[in-house]
Amino acid sequence: MNPLAPRRALVAPLALAIALASVALHAQGGPQGGRFELNGDFLVEVDGKASPKATLYFSAAAKAYLVIAPELASPVSVSAGTGQVESLDLMKVARQDGFVDLLPGATLAPEGRWEFAGEELVFRVGARAVRLKPRPWLLGSHTGSEVLAHDPGYGRKASLYKPIADVLSRVRAAKQEVRVLAFFGSWCPHCKDHLPSMLKVEQALAGSTVRFDYYGVPSPFNKEPEAKKWAVNGVPTAIVLVGGREVGRISGNQWGSPEMAIYDLLKGAGAL
Repeated sequence: MNPLAPRRALVAPLALAIALASVALHAQGGPQGGRFELNGDFLVEVDGKASPKATLYFSAAAKAYLVIAPELASPVSVSAGTGQVESLDLMKVARQDGFVDLLPGATLAPEGRWEFAGEELVFRVGARAVRLKPRPWLLGSHTGSEVLAHDPGYGRKASLYKPIADVLSRVRAAKQEVRVLAFFGSWCPHCKDHLPSMLKVEQALAGSTVRFDYYGVPSPFNKEPEAKKWAVNGVPTAIVLVGGREVGRISGNQWGSPEMAIYDLLKGAGAL
């Protein structure tokens, strides 16, 4: 199965921005004015070459992506709702800590419309040819640092999460070896919402006896060997082990406070 095949359905013209939305946004009005949040759905390519310093932002309310790349003379909005591509006035694009606010009157000029080339979105900005290429899935075993490096959206959300300090200190007191094995899909909106909290908890517990591992699965993952081995039926799911023995799992609403979920499982297992 082509791993990108499901993307084509996700990025249908009128549903593109909503279907790929993995973040809660607060926007006002539309592409003429509103808030866009750092996003990692696509990689940016300009004139056939990767643009590693390009930054992508997304607004669910505006149904649009915002592309800022050094190869482009100005920021560009790519609208799912209208299909239009527009260049923006840099002086009316305010960047701040993972967000971009567009001020009223930000549009400079229309640049035409975007279209599909397979699973990629292609358009022109003046003489430049731009492609938004779906970011490849992150599969297999990875460290937290590798997960953060894969998608800038994870780091942004991790920075916003504030674990409960008292709970962290109690988990840090665990004397036995604790392993947290988190199964996730980099394609999964729920994982994009919740996994960053676990990544922040890992950072806060650095130097303790608690070790974190992350395993990325494809979609569907019912035949994925590691997921079958651990009987994982949904993502995100984190398996907590003490001394190599599973003591419980984190799923559903427990992801609202992963440090509390870990604490409850360790306490119940007599590991604290």
